[in-house]
Amino acid sequence: MGDWEWPLILFTVLGQVAIGIILMLWLLDRGRDRLDTRLFKQGVLVSGALLALALLASLFHLGHPEAAYRALAHLSSSWLSREILFFILTFLAWIYLFWQSRHLIINRSLGSGVTPITAAEIAAGRQQSANHSLGLGITSILGLLGIASSAMIYVLPRVPAWNNVGPVLFFLITTGLLGALVTLVLGGKSLQATQKKLLLQCSLGCTIIGLLLFVIYGSMLSGSMEGADSLNFLLHSPLFWVRALLGWFAPLFLLVSILKNPQVDKAKLILTVTLLAGLGEVLGRALFYLSATGIQITALF
Repeated sequence: MGDWEWPLILFTVLGQVAIGIILMLWLLDRGRDRLDTRLFKQGVLVSGALLALALLASLFHLGHPEAAYRALAHLSSSWLSREILFFILTFLAWIYLFWQSRHLIINRSLGSGVTPITAAEIAAGRQQSANHSLGLGITSILGLLGIASSAMIYVLPRVPAWNNVGPVLFFLITTGLLGALVTLVLGGKSLQATQKKLLLQCSLGCTIIGLLLFVIYGSMLSGSMEGADSLNFLLHSPLFWVRALLGWFAPLFLLVSILKNPQVDKAKLILTVTLLAGLGEVLGRALFYLSATGIQITALF
């Protein structure tokens, strides 16, 4: 079995949350309702902080962090090299987003004694909206490519539990789930009702897909002795059932309650769901590393 790989757990989960926030901002910006500039600024700032923490955590996994740049020499054959490249490009794209966020005109509403928006402000606002939508899209695509590259590192023939599409799908589901929930928390009252509903539906969909995917994934593991060992470890681990409760069952119940009952105090429930799902994903990622059973080839040692 594997070990508690805390640097990798923090790098993958925090990095996926960061990219998920940018992705959700992009989706909201492409919708009918305009993305609130305050949410854009806050989302960019929080995603950048999380991305920086993720990259910092990844350095603790390297035996020689100062030599990390050498991995870029193997782009044609190494998913690790591609991961490093895409995350560097994502961070550079984020810097552009941050620069945009520092030069945005704050939305001002008409009426109620507030100074009306001028024609020049409307034109400038439209141009800025087009620019930051492009920036969000580029950053999202680069980030998703980085996440996919991270997952492909683990698709290894010598680890049957990982040698499938599971790692890629699990990483992307974490991105969508936590990205949507954290954006909901950051958005608060600045989100329109349709935008909140979209993010809640995305969170619910990712939770359901994640649960169903694990059922399918578990059935696939039984096809090999090592895979069966991984599945047996998971199902007999108390951590797995804590993860299932925090990351699947409780969020499912709460998200359905929020969507069905518009009168409930959504802010507190959304924060609760976000914390539960976040803990569930961290435990799920820890179990991902702990449950890995490789094919023993003595010639390698």
